[in-house]
Formats: sequence, C-alpha cells, structure tokens
Amino acid sequence: MGRLKYQKVGAFCLAGVLTFGMATPAFAKTVYVSAEEETVEGPMTLEAIQKQVLKNNRLQTTLNLNYKKVLSGLDAIDEGLGDLKDTQDSAARARKQAGDAASAGKDLVNAIPPSYDPDYVLGQVSSGLLSGSYKTANAMEDMTDSIVDQKRDELEDQQQDLKNTKQDLNKTQEDWNNQALLVSQLLVVKTAQVEKGIGLLEEKQDLMERLYTIEEKKESLGLSIKTDLKQAKLTVSENSKDVQDAKDGLTLLKRQINDLMGKPIDGELEIVAPDMARVIEYAPEYSEELLKEAKDKNYQLKTLRRDYQQAEQKTKDNTLYSGQIKAHQLDMDIAKVSMENQEIAIANDLKKKLDSINKAASAYQIQKDTYEKAKTQLEQQQKTAEVGMLSSVEIQALELQFKQNELALMAAAYDYDLAWEEYRLLMSGTSLDIYDTYKAQVGA
Repeated sequence: MGRLKYQKVGAFCLAGVLTFGMATPAFAKTVYVSAEEETVEGPMTLEAIQKQVLKNNRLQTTLNLNYKKVLSGLDAIDEGLGDLKDTQDSAARARKQAGDAASAGKDLVNAIPPSYDPDYVLGQVSSGLLSGSYKTANAMEDMTDSIVDQKRDELEDQQQDLKNTKQDLNKTQEDWNNQALLVSQLLVVKTAQVEKGIGLLEEKQDLMERLYTIEEKKESLGLSIKTDLKQAKLTVSENSKDVQDAKDGLTLLKRQINDLMGKPIDGELEIVAPDMARVIEYAPEYSEELLKEAKDKNYQLKTLRRDYQQAEQKTKDNTLYSGQIKAHQLDMDIAKVSMENQEIAIANDLKKKLDSINKAASAYQIQKDTYEKAKTQLEQQQKTAEVGMLSSVEIQALELQFKQNELALMAAAYDYDLAWEEYRLLMSGTSLDIYDTYKAQVGA
C-alpha cells in the first residue's frame, strides 16, 4: 500500500536517536528551549534534563530532513502534473489551429468556380493538406491525452503515497516527542533510585564490616566458630560486589541520559531526585466510552482505515482489469482484519494500563503506610538507644532498615507516576514502543 511503517524501533543502545517534544509527566511540564540557551551546569533536575533533550537530541535533524525530502517530492509531482496539463493544452491548441486552418482552406476552395484553372487545382491540393494536418493534430491530441492520463494516474498515486508518508512522518515526530519526556522521566527516576540504593549498600557495607570485626573478636575469644566468621566475611564480599554492580548500572543509566541530551556519554552528570509527594488516585472504570476514546486517537487504526478506503476507491475504477480490482478487494479484506486485530489490541492495552494504575496505587499506599509505621518504630527505638538499651550496631541496623523502607516508598511513588503517564499517552494515541523498550532494558 506504500504506507510508511512509522513506529519501528532500532537498537536500544542507540538511545541518542530519540527526539523529544510534548508530554506532561508528573514531575515536570513541557518546556520549549531556544537554540541560544546555554547548557545547564551542575546538578540537574528532571525538567532541566528534559530541556536539554528537547534542544539537542540528534534524531530531530534526521526527521526534519526526511520531512523536507517528502515536501520536495510533493513539489516535484505538482510540477510534473503541471507539465502534463501544459502538454495537453498544447496538443489541444494544435488541434484547434489545424482545424481552423482546414476550415478556412475549405471555404477558400469552395469560393473558386470549378474549372481547370491551375489556381483551383492548387486550392484543392492545399485544402487536402490542411484537412490531413487537422486529422494528424486530432490523432496527436488523442494519443497525448492517453499518455498524459496514464502518467497522471501514476503521479497521482505517487502523490497520495507521499501525502500518506507526510502524515506518517508528522505522527512519528509527535510520537517520538510524546514518548521522549516519559523516557527521560523513566531514566531519571531509575537513576535517583539506584543512587539512593548505592548509598544504602555502602551503609550496609559499613555495618557488615563492623559485624565481621565483632565476629573476629568473638572467634579470638572462643565465643564463636570459624564457620560464623567465614559467613560474615562472605557477606561482606557479596555486598561489596552488589555495590560495584549498582555503580556499573548507574554509569549505564547516566550514559543513556547524557546521550539523549546530546552530551558526551561519560560526561559528569549529577541529578536532583524528583519530588515523590503524591495524592493517590485510582484509575477510571473500563467502559465502552473509554475504549472508543482510545480507538479514536489511535493512529495505527487510522492508517488501517485509510488503507481500506484507498483500496475501496480503487475497486471502483472501471479502467482497471478485473484481476487488479480483485487484488484491491483483497487489500480491503486485509485492512479489515488488521483493523479488527488492532481494536482488540487497543482494548487489551487499555485494560492493562488501568490495572497497572490500580496496582501501583495500592502498592504506593501500602508503602506509605509501611513507611509511617517504620518511622514511628525507629523514633521509639532511638529513644531506647538513648538510655543505653540498644547498642550502636543495633541502632545502625534499624536506621538502615528504615532507609530501605524509604527507598521502597520512593520506588512505589515513581512507579505510580509512570503508570499514570503511560495511560495518558495511550489515551492520546501515542505509541509506546520506544518507551517500552527502555522500560524492559532498565527492568522497570
């Protein structure tokens, strides 16, 4: 059908090819950045990162060049159609001029009395020549019309394909723009979580090393066995590896963010963790009205309807052979089946997004309650420690546990926000292919 396959994703590692524009993530509003705005230095908020992504991402240039190429193609076709019209007009003028000349010659001959006068004979010959010229011009115009009609059909088909491509490119840009801020949000919140997690692992490492030192003293005093000491040492070693793995993961996340911003991938990047204060709301109920809204905005469904309508129009062209018409009828059947499958996919995606919101909301509420309970318990334990009823190691372990609850709360809040944003993009008709690829890679 000549339709652009507009939402295909390349290799995930080419993060820098994304171009980002319009969306409304929970953490930051869309901001348009002027070309002369300077690069932000120092710690960067999500909003600042998104500004740089909007400003510097490299795919924007490629998409714009492709768009200009399509426009150039449309201009060329317009010129070609204009040339065809000029050719037809020229043939029609030649025919008219020949007809007028032949008619004038005939009138001249009829005005000369029949005789053997040489002028009369010459007039008869001229009239015949003029009449033949008219017939030749008439035949030339018919042939020109036939060729022009054929070429016009070809050009108009190409023109329609380019118009479709133009629409698809517009949608591609819009989708990439809408997904971009959400991808930025995903990477930033994951970076914030990993950074906080590394801090906890390092605190845990300090605690494990203190416990290992205690086991060494106990073993030297005969109060423990060597197995306990080996286990403590193994725990320290395993946690040290966890710290390094987390730092390696953090490096990869920051590289992706830098790449999206058009910066050197190993450049310095310090991120301010987004705020996690949220009011919990559950998803709307699934309904036919909600599904209809999602279908009306779905561009893939629109392109399938477009394919169906174009194939249907061609089946009504009586200049085509029966085999060509049958092929277009099959195109209609294919588009119809594809539309039905797409409608099912939209319904399933909508249900999944609504379920994700509700699960994320419930998990967030549980973590809020758990955090508040842990906070109260820690405050009580700290008071106990103040009167010497808890050792410094025990209170350190309790504080570490509380910080782990705090990290779980942060993760739940971010997951809740992302679930809502995924739903909003779905309802706006935005493909989530790019975002889903990133989400799978970061293990969200």
